[in-house]
Amino acid sequence: MVLTQAQQHDAYREARDILKLGQKWQELMPGEKRPNFERAAREVLKRALGHKIERNEQPLALHSGEMHEHAPREAALVERYLRSGTVHPDALHSFHGRTRAPEPEVPEEPEDDLEDLPDFDLYIQNLHEDKIYPAHYVPGSGTYLPGHHGVPVAQVVKQSAPAGTRLPSAYEVVH
Repeated sequence: MVLTQAQQHDAYREARDILKLGQKWQELMPGEKRPNFERAAREVLKRALGHKIERNEQPLALHSGEMHEHAPREAALVERYLRSGTVHPDALHSFHGRTRAPEPEVPEEPEDDLEDLPDFDLYIQNLHEDKIYPAHYVPGSGTYLPGHHGVPVAQVVKQSAPAGTRLPSAYEVVH
């Protein structure tokens, strides 16, 4: 009888699992006889080692064709590799026989000569030097009105209570 490599590997795994089970075995009833796990694992290994081994798969015949030109197993392996992200997604599309739509041609924007625009002045506000913040432009006078809110000015707060006075409070500061 001929076993594949996968079948032989399964037999090794089964023998290993039997030996692990033998290590975990516990006596449930007093005087219960322990099964011979070692002999069972040995029989499984003897059965697996007594057969010839062949490769699981036939050699791959890979070529640069599309998916439908490959055998099913080869196509599945190539597709799994292409989906893994190691190559550009366009490779997967071309393997499936699909090509991406060509990029649409974007017409170039015509050069604007700015001749049809009225003259304009550009005002830039420098936040570090400007002290009056403009709110809006008055077209009739050609001026900017200052902002409605002035810049707050730092002031010293005068205490009316004598120094050392404490206000009544239930809150205690804990540091």
